[in-house]
Amino acid sequence: MSLGTQILLVIVSFFFGVLFELIHSICYKIIYCKKIVIKVFLTFLLILLQSLLYFYILLKINNGIIHIYGIISLLIGMLSFYYLKLLFYKKYKK
Repeated sequence: MSLGTQILLVIVSFFFGVLFELIHSICYKIIYCKKIVIKVFLTFLLILLQSLLYFYILLKINNGIIHIYGIISLLIGMLSFYYLKLLFYKKYKK
């Protein structure tokens, strides 16, 4: 795999991690319900669809090969959005 493809994979994985966390946060507020079975099912369905979308993107970028730096970049994107969200909540909650 060429260096350009690897860099593209890292960048796309980072932004997909941000998008993954954003959609999960929004949907968590939307599917707030007292019935735990419905909440678990919808959360499972959401994560399944997002995972399939990520693997489809991987298929288009580098023939579906999963590299550890792609997963690490995905996790860093998720964590950075999560901590950024916490920072804004603390800042504007005061």
